[in-house]
Amino acid sequence: MRLLLTIRDALGRFYGKYDTAIRLLFKFAAAFLIFLSIRAMLGQTAAINHPAVLLILAVGCMVLPSNTIILVAAGLVLVHFYGISLEAALVGGGILIIGLLIYFSLAPQSAWPLLLTALALGGKMGCVPAVLFGLTGGPLGAVGAAFGALSYYLIQIVEKNGADLHSTAAEAAEAMVQKAAQLIQAVIVEKEMLVMAAALAAALLVVYFVRIQAIKYAWMIAASAGCAVYLAVRVFGAAAYGVSPDALQIVVEILVTLFAGWIAQTMLFNLDYKKTQTVRFEDDEYYYYAKAVPKKKLHRRKRRRRAEGR
Repeated sequence: MRLLLTIRDALGRFYGKYDTAIRLLFKFAAAFLIFLSIRAMLGQTAAINHPAVLLILAVGCMVLPSNTIILVAAGLVLVHFYGISLEAALVGGGILIIGLLIYFSLAPQSAWPLLLTALALGGKMGCVPAVLFGLTGGPLGAVGAAFGALSYYLIQIVEKNGADLHSTAAEAAEAMVQKAAQLIQAVIVEKEMLVMAAALAAALLVVYFVRIQAIKYAWMIAASAGCAVYLAVRVFGAAAYGVSPDALQIVVEILVTLFAGWIAQTMLFNLDYKKTQTVRFEDDEYYYYAKAVPKKKLHRRKRRRRAEGR
């Protein structure tokens, strides 16, 4: 514990000194990783596949608001959809644009839950950002987490069905409509997308509402409750819709999430409940009771200087 407190204090001093540069670098790294992930999942258009192009876009996003990353990423996805087929651009792009319009109307300030959820799902760790944003953010982060999951699975669906979506100039318009309907049907029947979006949104909301309660070890209880809800929704989805998740992968995901929650509590909300004090004071009409819980701090031992001149 002392080591973690030492690391926390060192990171706090370092962040206080270079906070602007750290935020810019974080935005650049997140944007570049997201653009590379889109390139790895789709990669249909050579003009925007070169890492130098993605690097330039990430540098531009670094100095702009966080929602700019969402818009640039959506633009890249639309270009790649068009590279697959016109039907993919019309159907997949239409669904993506409608989803973004709903997102910007409901929770435009939850850009990071959306972006990091979509990025984490690529590594099969979608529960981690849901719990962390539930611990550190607000309830509207659930909207971002849900749309992050929907965007990730939409890209997967279009990429999976890309080989069947090509239309030739000789084909009739009815064939193009049929292939567009085929893609819409593939999106509708993808129950795992809906289950994952619901699981992440529910986990984030449960974590948030438990975390704000005035109870001991609220953050770890909240993280545990969020993981339990996430697991319950995934199991319900498996039973109701026939979605068969990888049990080992879910167990690893939950363990990693709990560890991340413990790290977050240690770094951001580490309280010493053994030294809790209850204070009472009054005025002419009321008695007031306040509970004070001190933060755990690193007490540095002062070195004794040896007497000089002996």
